[in-house]
Amino acid sequence: MKPVLWMKSSCTTCRNARAKLAELGLDVEVRDYFKKPLEAAELARLLPADPGPVLGTRSPKYKELGLKDRRLTKAEAIALMVQDNNLLKRPILVHRTGMIIGFDAAAYEALAAL
Repeated sequence: MKPVLWMKSSCTTCRNARAKLAELGLDVEVRDYFKKPLEAAELARLLPADPGPVLGTRSPKYKELGLKDRRLTKAEAIALMVQDNNLLKRPILVHRTGMIIGFDAAAYEALAAL
């Protein structure tokens, strides 16, 4: 399975992640979920049972909805993310053994070494 980088092309962190993966020689499929928004079924496959770690806490919508003090179910998170993809932390690298949430150069290097 080819790794998939879920990202927003206008996000500097996402562009840095993509560049690091290219530098490491990791061939990834890029999915810009702002050009092609995520659907509920895709999110259901992507999100863990506890969606907390994949919530974009810097999103204005996150703050507007007061999500800091709430623990969302997977279904609630999916419903909100379908309405506003900014609620999904980025980038997310999905690979054969799991996923890396956020830009983590050390984790990318470890993946490249496999």
